[in-house]
Amino acid sequence: MLDLRIKKHRPLLVSVGIFITIFCACLYFISLSNTNFKQNQRLLLSGMARSQAAEIERNLSLSLTSTQILAHQISIDYEKVNHFESYAQTIMQSFEGISSIQLAPEGIIRYIYPLQGNESALGLDILNHPKYGEAAQLAIAERRMIVIGPVKLVQGDIAVISRTPIFTKTSNGNEQFWGFASALIMLTPLLEKTGIHQLEEEGYTIQIQRRHTDSKQTFDFYQSPTELDKNAAVEADITLPTGAWTLTLSHNITSVLHTRTLNMLFVALLLSSICSLSLYNILIRPIRLQKEVNAKTLELKELAFRDPLTGLPNRRFLNDHFPNIIKEIVANKSLGAFIYFDLDNFKSINDTIGHDVGDQMLASIADRLERNKDHDDIVLRLGGDEFAIIVPSLVSHEELKRKAEAILHNTQQSLSIRHRDFKQSTSLGITLIPDHGTQVLELMQYADVALYEAKRRGKNQYVIFDDSMHKQSVDTHNEEMALARALERDELVLHFQPQFDLSLNKIVGAEALVRWKHPDKGLVYPDSFIPLAEQSGQILALGNRVIEKSFEYLAYREALGLYPILLHINLSSLQLNDPNLVPFVKSMVQTYNIPGHYIGFEITETTLLTDINHAKETLEELKSLGICIAIDDFGTGFSSLGQLKNLPVDLLKIDRSFVWDLERDKDDRMIVEAIIAMAHKLDIMVIAEGVESNAQLNMLREFHCDLGQGYFISRPIPQEQFNDFPESITLNDLLDA
Repeated sequence: MLDLRIKKHRPLLVSVGIFITIFCACLYFISLSNTNFKQNQRLLLSGMARSQAAEIERNLSLSLTSTQILAHQISIDYEKVNHFESYAQTIMQSFEGISSIQLAPEGIIRYIYPLQGNESALGLDILNHPKYGEAAQLAIAERRMIVIGPVKLVQGDIAVISRTPIFTKTSNGNEQFWGFASALIMLTPLLEKTGIHQLEEEGYTIQIQRRHTDSKQTFDFYQSPTELDKNAAVEADITLPTGAWTLTLSHNITSVLHTRTLNMLFVALLLSSICSLSLYNILIRPIRLQKEVNAKTLELKELAFRDPLTGLPNRRFLNDHFPNIIKEIVANKSLGAFIYFDLDNFKSINDTIGHDVGDQMLASIADRLERNKDHDDIVLRLGGDEFAIIVPSLVSHEELKRKAEAILHNTQQSLSIRHRDFKQSTSLGITLIPDHGTQVLELMQYADVALYEAKRRGKNQYVIFDDSMHKQSVDTHNEEMALARALERDELVLHFQPQFDLSLNKIVGAEALVRWKHPDKGLVYPDSFIPLAEQSGQILALGNRVIEKSFEYLAYREALGLYPILLHINLSSLQLNDPNLVPFVKSMVQTYNIPGHYIGFEITETTLLTDINHAKETLEELKSLGICIAIDDFGTGFSSLGQLKNLPVDLLKIDRSFVWDLERDKDDRMIVEAIIAMAHKLDIMVIAEGVESNAQLNMLREFHCDLGQGYFISRPIPQEQFNDFPESITLNDLLDA
């Protein structure tokens, strides 16, 4: 667990470590940089300090030698004291900074130049003065010049007193102390001359100190108004005859260092952040990529389990999750259900109105089902108009019936799409879990069987599967397989029902009717296997086989030299909508070399309603081959005269329901007579089927019906028997026989 956490936060930990490392390295660099900066500043200041100290030293040394010159003159001839003022004036003019010059014979100041302003110093006993006496005694003892100060004058200036002992020779050649030669030296003008104030204006700070040799006491001779910056302060010695002074020079770099450090810290922080963030992004990218891959995988998995149109779980979801739901139902010893259903006649909406409207209808119904389901139920769309609902928990069968009725009710509610109202119904097939099985395919198969049964019973209802349906389903499957084998083994045969021209009183055609010559059941009529063919999807193969056998029979008749007939073949709606129908018929015409006018196709009115435009195009193509187009069971459908006028129809076949009671029902007589008159107005021939009596036959003749067909004339007969009808046979011959 800890390893997982470390692995999870590894990019952050590594990035923080890199940040700290780089920032510490930058701090070290900043420290080195600041140290180098301070050293460079000190080197620069050091040169300036030495230059400034040398200038001060030169000017101050010159001023200090003034007392030595005066002392030397007196020591040679002390009588020169009488010319003191002259000497003093000359010295002051020769050396700058000297404010006054004094002579103190025997240590007492007797002479001062200029005297004005210095009168208070006359008579001062230097040797016995408490402040100056000690230094004076030392100067005499060591026979050297001393400097006293700094002295702060009343007017605020700083000065030093240069005092040189004077020794004269006695008559016996010995030297004796005569007195002192002193000079009051003003430091301010001397320093101004060295350019020290210009340096201060440039931001430099200057301090001049002298440290007493014995007392180690420090005396400040000069101090700039600003304080010294310890970060950049250098010292230079000022060597004077009386000892060494110290010049301290500094420049204020603390603020510069502070600003410089802050700037470099900002750069260091920025650099560390950029590097650590860049590394973090590099390290986190695989993790983020993995998260994105996981999220996309989860999203794709979710999409794989969802129907894109309705958003409902799909068949993949059913296959993946339904087994676990079944296991949970079995483990809990509870009751569940699988409800399988589709929308009744939904294909007609797609074909007639459009798939976009059909899609909107599917989405609306799916939303309605989802909103009205119970909490634990799962609504799925399996494809097309097929839906399913998994009910994982049922209290009783009554609850299941309530759910089924709710589904029927919700589906039947009107839908408004593009300002049009639609009403849809559904049929439900239901299996119980675990009563009807615990395998997905088994439950779906049984639900499909129950759904088929619901449709067989009239649609718009639910059916719960039982074992009898399973047996029926197995039987149906066996029959479907038997029909498939019949197509392979050519067990289908044609019987022919003659069609007579009522005015010419002779055979002009026949209707080809398919029969199944079953190896076990014998001859099976189409009512037993045509619905099976439609349900199993074999109707196209069966229909094409009938068409081919019809062409084959006509070619056989021609080869026998029999008279030509118009052979009518029934077409289902699936055949009429088959895009391969016309190419197949063309291939039959070419293969058997039979002209199209020997073939007729009979279609019902309901077949035309599936897609009237497509039907018209197909019929026109067939008509172009010379084929006769007949409307079968006319009068039972919903065709309008406008549609009939626009279709390439050659023949109307009046349904037997109008013929069988013709002699007794006045309404039937009026309808049949009207149909015949209407058809003749449209230049369409009429055939009546289901003629069962001579009275019906005579009435049809009176109504000018063109053709007749029915048991009164002839039942459907096998090929061999039909071949025996001679061309000259009349209707009367058949009736007499």
